Amino acid sequence: MALSKKKSRLITLENKSFRYIISTGKADVDWNFSLNLTIQDSKGVGNLLKVEGLVTRDFWVDFPNSTKKEDYPVLTPKDISKIITNSIKSGWNPELKGKPYIIKLDNSFINQFAIS
Repeated sequence: MALSKKKSRLITLENKSFRYIISTGKADVDWNFSLNLTIQDSKGVGNLLKVEGLVTRDFWVDFPNSTKKEDYPVLTPKDISKIITNSIKSGWNPELKGKPYIIKLDNSFINQFAIS
C-alpha cells in the first residue's frame, strides 16, 4: 500500500524519489511523544522503512519553564536523506516488496546534525 500523496512529503535523492510521513504517538506519563517516521519509494510498490525510538515533547507543555531545543527535536529533510542513505547501505531495498524494514534510532541522531 502506498503512502498517501496528500499526507506525505516528497524527497528526491540521487534521481530516486521517496515519500515520507512524520507523526507522533500518544503521550507517555512524562508527556513525551514517540516520533514516527515512515518512508517509501514514491512509486508505492516497495516495502516501508519505519524508524522507531525517536522522542519529542510539545513545547507548550513545558512553557515557560524549558526552552532547550534538544528537548524538542525536529526532523529536517537533511535528516530524512541521511536516514534513507544509511538504511539503503544497511540493507533496505526500497523497491522490494515485503515486510517493513525497521530501524531504531534515538534523539542523538537528530542532535548530531542540529549543530552543523
